[in-house]
Amino acid sequence: MKKQIIVATGLAVLSTSAWATKSRMEALGQGASQGSLYIQDSRNIFRNAAHVNTFKNYVVTEWGTNDADNGTADGPTNPTAEGGFFREMGAFSYGVYLGNYNDAEENVRNSASNGYGGSGITFGDGNFQAYDNPIDLFFGGDMGIQWGARLSYAKGETDGGTAATKKEHSAMGLGLGIVMGDLDAYASIKLKDESKGNGTTADAKWEGGGMQVGLGYNLGDLRVFADYRTQDAEYTSGTASEGTNKTEQTSINVGVAKTHEVSSSSRVWYSLSYANTKGEDKDSDAAASNQERTNTDLFIDIGMEAEANSWLTLRGSVGGPFLINEQETKTTTTSKQTVADQVGVNAGATLSFGKLKVDGSIGTQAASRTGSIGAKNGILATDNLMSRVAVHYWF
Repeated sequence: MKKQIIVATGLAVLSTSAWATKSRMEALGQGASQGSLYIQDSRNIFRNAAHVNTFKNYVVTEWGTNDADNGTADGPTNPTAEGGFFREMGAFSYGVYLGNYNDAEENVRNSASNGYGGSGITFGDGNFQAYDNPIDLFFGGDMGIQWGARLSYAKGETDGGTAATKKEHSAMGLGLGIVMGDLDAYASIKLKDESKGNGTTADAKWEGGGMQVGLGYNLGDLRVFADYRTQDAEYTSGTASEGTNKTEQTSINVGVAKTHEVSSSSRVWYSLSYANTKGEDKDSDAAASNQERTNTDLFIDIGMEAEANSWLTLRGSVGGPFLINEQETKTTTTSKQTVADQVGVNAGATLSFGKLKVDGSIGTQAASRTGSIGAKNGILATDNLMSRVAVHYWF
């Protein structure tokens, strides 16, 4: 009994000091943009806003070197300068976060190449107004049931002095969530994501939409989870010779994970998850280039985290497909293949200086499902040590 109390106390301390930031999520093989479906981390507030009641009273900043598109379920996680402030206020909690970009949508809107299916259809021309200066506002309360809301907003404009050279972008989204004992649920919807004008054509237009719902339930040290997401976009070049390009993606991820508490300062996670993602691209003027792509996988992921001493925490992960790993592409013909380079290995560390924590990435490898820093194919490279960095201060 005494040992259980010590372990519980240690976990309570860790929950407010070490569980934070993108670099930690990537080191543990998770999608960094929305945190984890089964690992506690402050990044989870972007998936379920109710966690603003759990992760509070801290300031965080993040930055780092660039990396390749890593193809995670949450989309690319190229680093940007970002950060926020979170604070409790009696029975309520609030937060303000700057610079949380939606990379997955940006790559479709401004890539000048592919939609979610990955065909040769053009869904942007790279000249739309950038998704610029986003801000996320959080507010939640704990009244036996934790609840929270997140409002995201971004707006940008460039005016060259004529109607043809003007371009603008605006976006708004809403996220809601609850945590009720062992059950948590969340939903988010994109209220608006629209670009008008590309600097040369006033009628060029891009509109995006989508929604996401999910839930999780804790059964002791086991957690079952499910996440469903839809994303769509429509692009019009504004020229008489071209029609409308449409793209959409639906994805579902269901699984079970186990947390093994080795001690008050170390733990191991195991997860088995089924993921199905379907992307479709359509061009009203060129049906022959339309494409539909479906990825189906069964993944095993293993992560670990342990305190090496009072000021250093080390973590790492490995994950990849198990038995099921298939990609089906439909154009004028249908082809099937397994997807190469799906096994990912990552590592990271936290330096602790009292209430001040510095997270960083250690492992380097080429782009994979679980993400990476650089392209060193698993080689530990000193030029990339702590290349993805976050500093967070808890008070």
